[in-house]
Amino acid sequence: MVRYTLRQVQHFVAVADAGSIRAASEAAHVSQAGLSLALTELEKALDAQLMVRHKAKGVTLTSAGQRFLGEARALLRHADEVASTVGGDQEELGGPLAVGCYSTLAAFWIPPITAGFLARHPKLRLQLTEGSPGELQAMALDGRLDAVLTHTRHVAAGMDFRVIASGVPYVLVGAGHRLAGRPGVRLAELADDDMVLLDIPSVRDNQLPNLRASGLEPRIAWRSTSFEAVRGMVARGLGYTVLVQRPAHDVSYEGLPLVALPIEGPIGHSDICVAFPAGTRLSPRLAALIDFCEAYDPAAPTM
Repeated sequence: MVRYTLRQVQHFVAVADAGSIRAASEAAHVSQAGLSLALTELEKALDAQLMVRHKAKGVTLTSAGQRFLGEARALLRHADEVASTVGGDQEELGGPLAVGCYSTLAAFWIPPITAGFLARHPKLRLQLTEGSPGELQAMALDGRLDAVLTHTRHVAAGMDFRVIASGVPYVLVGAGHRLAGRPGVRLAELADDDMVLLDIPSVRDNQLPNLRASGLEPRIAWRSTSFEAVRGMVARGLGYTVLVQRPAHDVSYEGLPLVALPIEGPIGHSDICVAFPAGTRLSPRLAALIDFCEAYDPAAPTM
């Protein structure tokens, strides 16, 4: 028999997020005494101490509290989902959906999701968070996000995923590069060329080992954390780069032409996926988002 209430769970999550009973009280417009009593009753019902309360210094979650926090967030999301389904039109999705998006994918996926997907489901309350694959998946495992758009090479332990689009690396060169007129390129042909590296952790940890495993030891001459800065330097003739995401037009921000070359020979893929905590039941909201992303065609941006 469940001996605690959803209200107590809500108060626990509010205090955990705010870092103190006082801050949670002000944010939720609930008395500090009411919050404190709810936490005490919740701990009694669970027979576990969830928080250590420090006078004038907020609260600290115990190990039991940290474990319960993710479950509490999932429980509240499921309760909201049930209320939306039972209380409204079952054919029209509503309620919250919190999704993380790997920063380098944001320009390609956030616009169609915020426009096309929400146009189909206007009652959804969509929250999008950008960041690195690791930090976003940690938020998903902690219950703060329902899912994360990332690459299959970045999927963390404890996460499952559904592929929504292929991610095949390609070589990008400027229009004046000696290989620009070729239909494709072997990685070995770039051994003596300078590389412009998209200098972000996921590329350093995944793309570079992928290239080395495929027979190329990149000679990195330039680095940038900006996707478009890398493309701009390549267009200026400073070297080649290897990317996965490809804009609709092969030109830099300056309007200089670029040439995308398929890689001939074996190269590891890094498909785009929606990752979510393993073993969790997909909500109708998340299932609808995955279906939308699987059907999305970048060549038809009106979806």
